[in-house]
Amino acid sequence: MKTILLITFLSLHFSCLAQNDRLRDPNNTNWIQTFNTIGLDKKWSLHVEYQWRRTGGLKHWQQSLFRIGVNHKINEQVTLHAGYGWIETFPYGDFPIASAGTFPEHRVYEQVSFRQPIKKWILTHRFRIEQRWLGRVRPGTDREIEAWTFLHRFRYQFRAQLSLSPKWYAVAADEIFIGAGKNVGINIFDQNRVFLLAGFKINQRVSVEAGYFNQTLQQGRRINNKSIVQGNNGIVVSSFVQL
Repeated sequence: MKTILLITFLSLHFSCLAQNDRLRDPNNTNWIQTFNTIGLDKKWSLHVEYQWRRTGGLKHWQQSLFRIGVNHKINEQVTLHAGYGWIETFPYGDFPIASAGTFPEHRVYEQVSFRQPIKKWILTHRFRIEQRWLGRVRPGTDREIEAWTFLHRFRYQFRAQLSLSPKWYAVAADEIFIGAGKNVGINIFDQNRVFLLAGFKINQRVSVEAGYFNQTLQQGRRINNKSIVQGNNGIVVSSFVQL
């Protein structure tokens, strides 16, 4: 509970500080995601994930994200995970993050998740650390990378899942991102995501979730001495498969 209150305070604090010093960039975004777990034995499994992120309905790219990793279950409550991600970020919105053009990112990450079943609830705390290499596009070229920028990022997600029936469940989740490292810009508070979802268990191995999400994202640069804050919101649809 203390952690949740701290995250709420930090989110409100950064929001209030930026009220009179920001350029707002609202966007409609929709995400289609698939998360796949391949069991190796009782303790170890592989993770394969792809996220197809679009803007303007499904007309334009926002981001393409692929991850692969390995899980190690310590017990029924604690799981360790490490992996690699390949991400491409595309120009979108009035003030694009990819202002010089579509850029790639290599990402290595480590995480630990804690699962807490409480009657009809399943509470999950996920802590993730990311090491990120962002490609800087040479101006006037088509994705020619002139340098790579290294950043750290810390993420905490709280997820509350409520069982409604043997098949149906509801989910509310919040995740905060904090940037770090000597190359971080003004976006130490990097972003926050809120999800409100409905889930359906097709069988013991497959489930789907769909619902609304809101992403508040602060860029690392300024324009006319004002920070750029994107307010992205839309529909997210996810599948979860265990093999």
